[in-house]
Amino acid sequence: MMLSTAPRAVQQTSRLWPVATLLFALAGCATKEASTPLPNTIAREGLTIQQSLPADLPHESSRLPGSQFVLISTDNVAGLLMPVPFVAEAVAGALNQHEANALARRYASVDPYAIVSTAMQGSPLLRSGSSVVLHPLAFLVDCSDARYRVALTARLESGAWKGSYMVHLPTTYKHATLAAGGADAIAPMRTEMAAAAVILRRLIEQDARGELTRPLYTADVGSLHLACSTVSGVLSAKLIRSIHTDVVEEGSDYVVVRMAGKLTDSGPLGGLMFGLHYLRKDQLDTFRRN
Repeated sequence: MMLSTAPRAVQQTSRLWPVATLLFALAGCATKEASTPLPNTIAREGLTIQQSLPADLPHESSRLPGSQFVLISTDNVAGLLMPVPFVAEAVAGALNQHEANALARRYASVDPYAIVSTAMQGSPLLRSGSSVVLHPLAFLVDCSDARYRVALTARLESGAWKGSYMVHLPTTYKHATLAAGGADAIAPMRTEMAAAAVILRRLIEQDARGELTRPLYTADVGSLHLACSTVSGVLSAKLIRSIHTDVVEEGSDYVVVRMAGKLTDSGPLGGLMFGLHYLRKDQLDTFRRN
C-alpha cells in the first residue's frame, strides 16, 4: 500500500536507481584507468619519500594548508542551485577551501608525512636520490551520512606509471567532533594512522616483490570509504560500486583489492577508487564474489 500511495515522482525515481547505477558504470568505463602493479624497475631503483602532494588529485578537493591532508567534500548544493557550471564550481571550491583552512589549524599535530616516513624506515625500497617519488597524504572525506572518513595514502610516481596505495582507517567522525579537533578525534586518528602506515609499507613491499599481481578472485565491491556522497543529490553513494574488482589478498577480517578509476574524478564520482585498497570487512557495504 505504501508504494501505491507514494507520489509518482518518488516511484519513478526508485525504479530508475538500478538504471542510474548501470549508466554510471557505463559512463565511467571509457575514462577509467587500470591500476597496475608496481613496475620491476622500481623494485631495483628504489624510491624516495617527498613531502609534497601529487599533481593528480580528485576534482574540487582542497589541501589543508601546510599539511599532507586533502579534504574531499560531499556533493555540494551549489551545483544543484546554480545552472552555470563554472560559477557552481567556483562557489563550491571557495566553500571547500574555507573548511580546509579551519581544519588545518586543528590537525597540525597529525602529520601523515612523518607517520609514513617513520613506518618506512629500514625499508629495502628506500634509495637516496631515486627518481621514483612516494607522496604520503591522508584523504579526509566529508560524507553524505554526516560523518568524516579518513584514508592514509601513498601515491607513487615513476615516469608515466602512477600507483595509489590506500588504507582506510576504522573510525568515522561526526562533523561536530572533527570540527572541534579535540583529543577524542586527534588521539584515535593518530593511533590508527600509525598502524595504517605499517600496513602501507607491507603492501608496497609486497607489490614490489610481485606478490600482489595475481588476483585470488574478482568481486563487485562497494563501500562508503570509497565513495560516500550522493551524486547531484539523486544517486545514492551505496549504489556506486567497483565491478569485477581484483581481490589480491584476503584475511579473516580484511580484503586487499585493486581497482580501476580516475585520479582526477571528484570524490562523489569515485575519485578515490583507483589503486590498491586495504579495507576491513566491516567497512564493506557490498561484496559480491563473481
